[in-house]
Amino acid sequence: MTTIDPTTPIIRNSDLVAADMDGDLVMMSIEEGEYYGISGVGPRIWELLERPVTVDELAVTICGEFAVDEPTCRSDLLHFTQELIGLGLVQLA
Repeated sequence: MTTIDPTTPIIRNSDLVAADMDGDLVMMSIEEGEYYGISGVGPRIWELLERPVTVDELAVTICGEFAVDEPTCRSDLLHFTQELIGLGLVQLA
């Protein structure tokens, strides 16, 4: 599994088909034939991953838009993006 640090640029996998479903994000991998869902702050993170971005940059944006302290946000983002990378939904930029 690929490991990232807060300064590693990442970007979403452009091979996925994604759609908004009442505020949740539903994605499908055509290659894998798998469906994935993201809710809560996840769709906003997905939106920000349209361009290469680091976890540090994501944390600044998310902390400015949601009520979360930066250390918690950064830790949660590292964990979340690591999971997305493991699933092939996000890749190194």
